[in-house]
Amino acid sequence: MTEPRRHLGAGAALSVVVQGGPLLAAGVLSIVLARTIGPAANGHFALLVTLAGITSMIVSLGLTAGITYEVSRRRWSVRRAFRTSYVAALALGLAGLLGGLGVFELTRDTVFGGISTGVALLALSSLPPVLAYQYAYSIMLARERYEGFAGLELSHSLTLLLVGAGLAIPFELTGAVIGLFAAALVAALVGAFLLTREARRDTVVDSGDSLPRALRFGLQSWGANLLWQINYRFDVLILGGFAGARDVGVYSVALTLTSIAWVLPQGLQTVLFPRAASLDEATAIGEISADESDAAVAKAIRHSVLLTLPATLLVTALLLVAVPLLYGSKFEDTTWLGFILLPGVLLLGIGKVLSSVIAGRGYPRFVLYSGAIAVPVTLALYFTLIPAFDEWGAAIGSSISYGLTALLTLVFFRRVAPIGLRDAFLPRAEDVADYGGLAQLARTWRPTR
Repeated sequence: MTEPRRHLGAGAALSVVVQGGPLLAAGVLSIVLARTIGPAANGHFALLVTLAGITSMIVSLGLTAGITYEVSRRRWSVRRAFRTSYVAALALGLAGLLGGLGVFELTRDTVFGGISTGVALLALSSLPPVLAYQYAYSIMLARERYEGFAGLELSHSLTLLLVGAGLAIPFELTGAVIGLFAAALVAALVGAFLLTREARRDTVVDSGDSLPRALRFGLQSWGANLLWQINYRFDVLILGGFAGARDVGVYSVALTLTSIAWVLPQGLQTVLFPRAASLDEATAIGEISADESDAAVAKAIRHSVLLTLPATLLVTALLLVAVPLLYGSKFEDTTWLGFILLPGVLLLGIGKVLSSVIAGRGYPRFVLYSGAIAVPVTLALYFTLIPAFDEWGAAIGSSISYGLTALLTLVFFRRVAPIGLRDAFLPRAEDVADYGGLAQLARTWRPTR
């Protein structure tokens, strides 16, 4: 018997709260490094985080999306998904460590100049536990265990904040990187505990061999995510090759602050992907109508449009107030770089929600297509603008790239979901009223047991 679906808005709200944790931790770390060493330290830390992040994305093979999709459709039991994913995390993480270290050694005199091999090795050692923790929260989200997902994210962020920021003061960059490893390890252990408990109450009977199916689905999402990472992170690496660590440090703070605008739509995206997959399966077996599924999806997208207003106000306040107050005069360019990035960031926030619907309905290849079209344009922008204008070129190129990716995602969304533009993008009074209902729901919220 299918379990009743939980309130999507409450899950999204909880996701928003916990996803602010990584940004808070990264922000505090950047402030500590900026105040103790200066912009160059921010630049080195941003480069290491980018290297680890891209390497993690490459070796993950898209299993996060594949796991969520299979578990959401109740074709993979929690127990087997847990065991298989953690073994995969160890194997893939070790492969990523070796590959990432090779890339570092090849570029240590250019992109990664001034960073020691030992510090890079420490950062890359976080890959196995990072993958395990990502796979764990994919399973928890697929099961709509929003509290477990929150626990995972908060354990990761809190450890990074306490260990990373605490050790960065006496040990500078090395201390911050130790925080990366500690946060990943703690989150992986918390994930193992939560999944062991969840497996005891899971009633799903595996439908065949789910790992190959998860890989087939995940590889399409993997290709799309790799291409999207060129939009998100290659600007930092290319800037590191053409400009100094100070420029990277100033620009990385602008990226961190403007990415706060993604917290609200990304919270919605996080819970919408498994819900879209679940609704699509329910439509296929006749539990609900296609119109009901479309209506739920359209409502979620309208909320992503509504959320751009508070996101804009928050980021604007941070750029105008937080930068001069917390970072100091050496980061004054960060404010204007942030305003250049902001339009593209806001558009891509809506695009992220659209992409979750596309993938959830079983068409991750369309997200891959949008990335494949956008990447040549993005690289042309980066290699034209960054050598000429340094961090300013990176900001202009990234903002244009974000907007283009959002537009392409909209085109493919229209092919997957027969929903009118007015229904999908024009908020209604009832949508605004939902936020008052969330307060009522918070008072009566009962976690699953």
